[in-house]
Order: sequence, then structure tokens, then C-alpha cells
Amino acid sequence: MYYLLGIIAFVVMLSLIVVVHEGGHFLVARHFGVYCHEFSIGMGPVIYQKPGKETKFSIRAIPFGGYVMMAGEEDGSQDEETEWLKNVPDERRLNHKPWWQQILVMLAGIFMNMLLAWILFVGLAMARGYVVEDAIPQVYEFTENSAVQKAGLEKGDIIIEAESDGDVIQPKTQYDLLEYVQYHHDTITLTVQRDDQTFTVDVAPTYDEESQVYYLGFRAIAQAEEIKWYQGFGVGTKDWLDSGSVIFRSLSMLLKGKGYENLSGPVGILNVTSQTAQLGLGSYLSLCALISMNIGIFNALPIPALDGGRVLIVLIETITRHKFKQKIIETCITASFVLLMALFVFATYNDILRFF
Repeated sequence: MYYLLGIIAFVVMLSLIVVVHEGGHFLVARHFGVYCHEFSIGMGPVIYQKPGKETKFSIRAIPFGGYVMMAGEEDGSQDEETEWLKNVPDERRLNHKPWWQQILVMLAGIFMNMLLAWILFVGLAMARGYVVEDAIPQVYEFTENSAVQKAGLEKGDIIIEAESDGDVIQPKTQYDLLEYVQYHHDTITLTVQRDDQTFTVDVAPTYDEESQVYYLGFRAIAQAEEIKWYQGFGVGTKDWLDSGSVIFRSLSMLLKGKGYENLSGPVGILNVTSQTAQLGLGSYLSLCALISMNIGIFNALPIPALDGGRVLIVLIETITRHKFKQKIIETCITASFVLLMALFVFATYNDILRFF
């Protein structure tokens, strides 16, 4: 039953995010008069299909991703011999629209994902009615088998700096330290303040199999403050911006070659969704907001197979006034798609390893 509910929660969340993302592309494309042949949720064989005025709306068997099939997409998915494409006039094809309209169509999905995340963060802040102030990295109590307790820390000690492999931070909050630990699993040198004295200790983070995170072994204390409903706009926006910052920092660490072991694919996200759904609607919606923002930012990366890459191609063509050959674009998209699939497989492999 636990896994069944988790699967349902996962599919509902992913479907919502895909509908919002592809809906952004669809609405803006239709606004500019681009012919949309199909709006699909999921991939693979068709489970259900309903013909619209000119667009077919489909639900497909594999609940990962989706697409809007627009006339004039230069991604290799269309051939001039395709029956439905033969009768579409040039003025209704995406690649015959002004460059700025093409870019708006491509960015619309990203915008909608970010907007969904913002609405959820703000709505949750309003419903919650209070804000939890960020806890400073000060020892309040130790967890079982605490690494920092074994290293000699005491209640009230404040961690003012952490260093590992030449990477140094001065954590302002407990979350800053927790995030740092996820990317530095070997020995970390902590600079600790106790009253008027400072000293250093070396600590090896502990990995928790159940939550799949590394930790140092202490809890900090945070204060909660009531807020008015309208203050939820500010609190939710701050949560939205903080979440975006975390995602960008994670991408930065990946570019440095760190954190690949933390990557999760569908199996890992399904597991987290199952656990989060058990905690209540608020936690589940918070995860939805975070995943929506992740997908939005990921799609903005300048990789040809993603929306951001397509925007980059259009911008280069516009600036240079030179159109790339269709074959070159298709090759770049295919190559980048293969690399993304390799990353997808690697992340899924990570997920499977965590079960053993």
C-alpha cells in the first residue's frame, strides 16, 4: 500500500509539472498562430487520445515527460513527407515566425514551471501562518553515534567554518552546513567557537541510509514566528529564491566534478515522493514546488536538446544572420540527447545502488 500510494503521488506530481510546462509552450505557440498537431502527456504508446479543433490531446503509457508537436520544429522529429505537415502553411510554422516569437515559445515552459513553484511556495507560506527562522550552526543536542560529539564538541558550540579539499565556507545557517556536507564526504575540518575560544576538529560525516543524506551528528534550534496571510507573499518568494540558489549551487558543484553520487533519477525521486507523501499535503506540495523549479532551471541550460539550447541556437542565428544547416542542428540535438540519457541512466544506477 505504501508503494502504491507513492507511485500514485509520483505520477500525479510529474503529470502536473509536465502539463504546466507543455501548457506554457502550447498557449504561447497558439497565441502566435503556430500550428500544434499534438499535445502529449507522457511518452510511448497512446492510452487515450481526444481530437481537438486542430490539436490532438494524448495521454501516453510512460509517465515521464511530454511534448507539444508544433509545425516547423527543427529537431529532426518532422519530415516534409509527414502527412499532417504537408498542409500547414509557412506562416503557421514555428521556424517561419520572428526570432523573438520563437524564443518566447521556447521559454514559456520554463516560465510556467517557475511560476508554478512560486505559487506553491507562496500558498504554503500563507496556509502555514508562520515562518521558521534559519537556525545558526550551533549544537543544541547530539544525535545517536554523533561524529561531532566523538570529536569533542559540546552543547552550545558554534561552527564558524568548514574546510575540505581546499573548499572553505563560513556557514551562516545550519542548512548551509548541511548542504556543504552533502558534497564533502571525506574528512572535514571544522573551526568551532566555544565561548571566547576557537579550535579546530576533524570530522568524517556519517551517511544515513534511510534519508540518504550525510550528517555531522547534531541538531540546531530554530525559532518560529507567526505571520499575517499577506506576509506569505514575501516569505514564499524568499523560499522560492532560496530554492533556486540551492539548485544553481548544485549545478556549480557538478561542473566542478563533485556531487555526482548524489544525483537521483526517477527511482530516487519516486522513493523521496513516497516518503514525503506520508508526511502530509504540505510536505508533498513543497516537493512539487522544488521539482518544478528543478525542471524549469534544468530546461534553461544551454544544451541543444533542451529549451535553453534551442533558444541559444536561435540567438546565434539571429546575431550572425546565418542559419545553421538542418542536419547540424539535428546532430547537435541528438548528441546532447544521448548524453542526457547517459546521465539519466547513471542517476538511475545511483538510485538502485542506494537500495543495497
